[in-house]
Amino acid sequence: MPSVSFRTGILAVITLLLLGIIGFRIWFLEVISGSEYVAMANNNRIRYIPDEAPRGIIYDRNHQSLVDNRAGLAVTVFPAALKNPQQELADLSKIIQEPEAKIQSTLQQHQEDAYSSVVVKKDITPEMKSYLIERIPLYFPGVDIKKLPLRNYPGGQEAAQLLGHVGQIDQHDLTEPHFKGYKAGSEVGKDGIEYEYDKWLRGVDGGTEIEVDATGRPKSDATGQPVELNSKVAIPGDDVVLSIDSHLQQVTEQALAQGIDLAHNLHYPATGGAAVVMNPNNGEILAMASYPTYDPSVWVGGMSNAQYSQLTDPEAHDPLLNRAIAGQYPPGSTFKSITTIAGLQDGLINPDETVNSTGVWHVPGDPGTIFHDWAPLGVVDLNRAIVMSCDTYFYEVGYHFYKANSQGIQQWARKMSLGSPTGVDIPGEAAGRIPDPAWKQGVGQTAIDKMWLPGNSVNMAIGQGDVLVTPLQMATVYSAIANGGRLVTPHIGLEVEDPVTHAVIKDLRPPQPPKDLGISADTIARLHRALIGAAQPGSAIGGVFGGFRPQIAGKSGTSQVAGKTDYAWYVAYAPAENPQYVVAVLVEQGGGGGAVAAPTVKKILSAIFPQAAPPPARRAQR
Repeated sequence: MPSVSFRTGILAVITLLLLGIIGFRIWFLEVISGSEYVAMANNNRIRYIPDEAPRGIIYDRNHQSLVDNRAGLAVTVFPAALKNPQQELADLSKIIQEPEAKIQSTLQQHQEDAYSSVVVKKDITPEMKSYLIERIPLYFPGVDIKKLPLRNYPGGQEAAQLLGHVGQIDQHDLTEPHFKGYKAGSEVGKDGIEYEYDKWLRGVDGGTEIEVDATGRPKSDATGQPVELNSKVAIPGDDVVLSIDSHLQQVTEQALAQGIDLAHNLHYPATGGAAVVMNPNNGEILAMASYPTYDPSVWVGGMSNAQYSQLTDPEAHDPLLNRAIAGQYPPGSTFKSITTIAGLQDGLINPDETVNSTGVWHVPGDPGTIFHDWAPLGVVDLNRAIVMSCDTYFYEVGYHFYKANSQGIQQWARKMSLGSPTGVDIPGEAAGRIPDPAWKQGVGQTAIDKMWLPGNSVNMAIGQGDVLVTPLQMATVYSAIANGGRLVTPHIGLEVEDPVTHAVIKDLRPPQPPKDLGISADTIARLHRALIGAAQPGSAIGGVFGGFRPQIAGKSGTSQVAGKTDYAWYVAYAPAENPQYVVAVLVEQGGGGGAVAAPTVKKILSAIFPQAAPPPARRAQR
């Protein structure tokens, strides 16, 4: 057996070893990890309450508010203070009428910041507030109510699709370069102007650190106020001024809705439409309407599943869609102006040569293929072909391009902004489509489908076949005709302003001047005269603009869509001799352009140029 002294020595070594381990641990905790544990202790007694910055105001060109802010109430949750998270969140969900899964998802996005309060419901009702305040101390530790700014729309539905809405950033948004540097849970612009100019509108959020007790409730000082440890003042966002004229926007929306009603009265289904009013000299958009529309305030505080289902129901006809920039349609006879430019510039049209319109036209060499005209118009030259919207004349022009193996129509269409986005400063713009042999080769399913046939060129010449455009693109095309051959970039933003001083921080207008398209003065003059005639009594649209002053220039279009009623178009500019406004109107399944779209354009122009009242009738002499 080991001696007593030996066993005592082993025990002493073990004791010293244990003391050394304990000493090292104490040293490690106090010296190496001390700051970390101090921070953890502070986190247990400190709550950070974020203060959302008010977004900037969106003004029209006359500084009339289109979107501003109002005071609202929100429910916040401090996860660290929840005693029974599952039960509390389930009960809270019923009170604030927010799905529990959505609350959990919101908290999940903020899990890395567990010591901050998280907004889980905005814009609660007074009844919700009263009910919660009575029950928070006992049943909802970790839940609170705070004030915050909410978006407000003074004009109701006015320009809803154009202005857009705000919402909480999601994982998809965080992958976009547009939102680089943003963090989960941020409130951002989701579409429209709110999205396009979010970095100016959103401001800089602030917040306050307050001391809390063991239950997570704020501690109070002698005056009963929460004990604030640190605070950062929120900085409001900058204001954005648009080119939109609020009064003209309202007029345009009303005229478009009345145009839809007119189509219904004429027994057309008319499921939607769009209208654009633009300055042809600089591209400023003065009004942009899309029908049907909706009230953007449904997004404030979060849209319910029922509301979203209602807006996306097929019977609602896409009220969230901005048809002016995202709707793609065959342009019909409004496209004849482009065919005219292409034919004159490329030398394939002699304006003095005539064509005999009998009401039907046979493809040369293929008498079995027949194209119809809307009426037998007799002998027509270029001018009369535009005035009377004669299809037969333009069938011949399209066939000339086919025989010459020329893609001149496509080339001039693309020069004038078709087939690609115009560059307007709102998201969601569609490119449209200008078909050509290469495109047909790519999409065709059979050998015949892949071939570019005479009928393709003939159909394109009258804006049919596979041509697709947006109403904004057609407004841009006619702006180039109106201003003498310069392509403008459509835009809505004018400038960013300081919210206090109103000093201009940034000019939002396109930096590049309008691009000269190289259209000869003679071509522009011939087309201009024809478009004036096309808006006069005796033209294809009849007397819609009879006696209207100032004189306008314009072109109707009635486009065919497979399986649907005809779509109605009218594009005009005024005054004809000094154009300041271009108006483009499209009514889906609205029938004839002259019967529905032209009267809609007239209503808009009548608001811009109020017509003088007729003189009082003279009394008959006895």
